[in-house]
Amino acid sequence: MNALGLLPEKEAVAWFAKQRRGVMTLEEREAFAVWRREPANAALYAELEHAWALLRAAEGRFAPAAVAELAARRHRIARSALLAAVCAVSLGLGVLSYSGNPEFWTTLDWVGR
Repeated sequence: MNALGLLPEKEAVAWFAKQRRGVMTLEEREAFAVWRREPANAALYAELEHAWALLRAAEGRFAPAAVAELAARRHRIARSALLAAVCAVSLGLGVLSYSGNPEFWTTLDWVGR
């Protein structure tokens, strides 16, 4: 816990948010510089910056267009799987109907007329 009663991780997040806000007073800048001189604090802040950079890099990959393309790809795969299942069932029924088992299909009396 620090003088403000925050855990070190929460304090790092607070400083990170102040930096991202864009406007810091001279007093805040000085307090941030003093806080960051501590190696543990600098490491926490560097970890936050790294995580932020990874999120920014992933942002382009998972943009709405990329998500829509992923959904369309999954839809095509599901449609292909359904078509394959229907074909397999049809083929199985066809094999059973020509298997020589006369009890499988009923006789159609109107065919012979």
